[in-house]
Amino acid sequence: MPPRLRNAKENDAAAIAALMLPESSSQGGTLHGDFPLEKISHWLAQAAADNMPVLVAEDDAGLLGVLFTSSSQRQEQPLAATMARLHQGRAPFYFYGPVCLAPRARGQGLLASMGQQLHQQLPGYKALLFINAENQASLRAHAKLGMQVEGHFETDGQHCLLLCEP
Repeated sequence: MPPRLRNAKENDAAAIAALMLPESSSQGGTLHGDFPLEKISHWLAQAAADNMPVLVAEDDAGLLGVLFTSSSQRQEQPLAATMARLHQGRAPFYFYGPVCLAPRARGQGLLASMGQQLHQQLPGYKALLFINAENQASLRAHAKLGMQVEGHFETDGQHCLLLCEP
């Protein structure tokens, strides 16, 4: 049975935090930062207030993945402001990420399915995201989706690449 995709709800926060914990910076994972329950709950509420989707994928065994989005109008954080400043596109955009897939869901096309779902929910908008330059697996996965490097920047001592949909 293929994974089910849906928009996250507030009561998904604990499962999302549990999925992201092993991939957090403090745990040696590839995600930029840490994602405690309070942060996830705040992001879910903010996305709902801005009418932005946060996608979750699940099967009968549980949560397989999450993909956050946020409004391009949300540039209060220095990282978002840097990304928007470096962005070269003219089409409307949204901030894409973080995205986290359970190890058992990787390499099976789930990221592409989630991207297609975002295209349906945000027609005419382009995803703008960053990836740590050392995270080759994520760079390859996003290149398969057609994401293109637009720029480079440093954050928290890490070399990052800015990517956008063409």
